[in-house]
Amino acid sequence: MGAALLIVTALMASLAGILLCWRAWTRHALNWRAGVGAALLWSLSTGAWTIGFGAEIGIALALETAALLAFAFILTRIEIRPVQTVRDRTAPPLPRRRYGRGIARALTAGLLGFAAAIGLAVLFATRAPLAEQTRLILAALAMPSLWCGAIAWTVCDRRLLLQVGVFLGLAATSAGITFITA
Repeated sequence: MGAALLIVTALMASLAGILLCWRAWTRHALNWRAGVGAALLWSLSTGAWTIGFGAEIGIALALETAALLAFAFILTRIEIRPVQTVRDRTAPPLPRRRYGRGIARALTAGLLGFAAAIGLAVLFATRAPLAEQTRLILAALAMPSLWCGAIAWTVCDRRLLLQVGVFLGLAATSAGITFITA
């Protein structure tokens, strides 16, 4: 009986928190009292889940329950609008473009950026002075971020040869240190 009461309390607190958030954001200005109330209700919900199932499972259940209830709440608020007629318009012809630089950017960001990111991740996974599991997990988490950074740098900067040189240098250096000193 005690666990069922905690579950019902947690669900009701999550739902009330979602309703308060909806009420706070439907006004033109954010109602801070409703926001504070929603945060308190979600804290109560998290506490109830934690008491009932322990910290590891309770926090995950609190976050998942709030997300699922919010999703269900959003689905109930969908409004279907009538189809609008589309006017016929003709766009002016696009100017002729050269695709060579775009292809070079895509290859630099995609292939060379990936080679540099994976090289640095492998170097970290094999040489960092940490426990083996920690090195592997951190390297696996860092690799997509490094690759995204390489892509962002390639897209944002006009100097393509500098990026090619840096990415090739990072890939070659990290591969050399990883495999030669093994």
